Amino acid sequence: MELVESTFIPLFLVFTSALALSLGHCVGMCGGIVLAFTQMKKPSWVGHLAYSVGRLCSYECIGIGFALLGRAFALSYVWREWASVLVGVLLIIYALCYGFFPRILRFLEPKVDSRWLGRAFGTLLHSRSLWSFFGIGVLNGFLPCGLVYFFALYTLNEQILGLSGVMGAVCVMGVFWLGSLPSMLGLGTLASVLQAYQKQAFWVSLVAMLGLGLWNIYTGITIMQG
Repeated sequence: MELVESTFIPLFLVFTSALALSLGHCVGMCGGIVLAFTQMKKPSWVGHLAYSVGRLCSYECIGIGFALLGRAFALSYVWREWASVLVGVLLIIYALCYGFFPRILRFLEPKVDSRWLGRAFGTLLHSRSLWSFFGIGVLNGFLPCGLVYFFALYTLNEQILGLSGVMGAVCVMGVFWLGSLPSMLGLGTLASVLQAYQKQAFWVSLVAMLGLGLWNIYTGITIMQG
């Protein structure tokens, strides 16, 4: 039961919120990139897989970076005692802003107007190498994205999932990636059916995001009570 509480419930919330949010957010943010390389390169399923693995590598790097930052914060006694509660509060604030006041978080997704980035994407789009799909995925994964930052923020908690900070971060960002796969791979009829329920998906994702924050607070209070 303890394993279910500390690991499977939060990962279920991560997957649910990622899956629901990706229908609108990921398609809007990254759909153009996928459409571009699909039209120009006409990739096989291996190319799409390489692109997705590239995104996964970027997400994992971001999650590990936040986990290491959380480990540095853990040197503070206050952070060690209150990490779960503080991260939970931050997640709730972030989720409410994301759901009802998106303009507040607009600074997290600035328009990237970089010549080198444009050249890099252009070079990879015109390449016939399988590695070019992987490279596009890596660059795509590092583009500013508020949804990625939400789950990365969760990995600040050193006690995440009852694992070490880095291992917990790897699990969280991996599950987030899995949740975003259906919309990014464009699974034909499934994607069309799911997109018809975007409004419902929004509320599901918001409830799951808030649930993740509340679960963090509950876990933190439980730990402090011994």
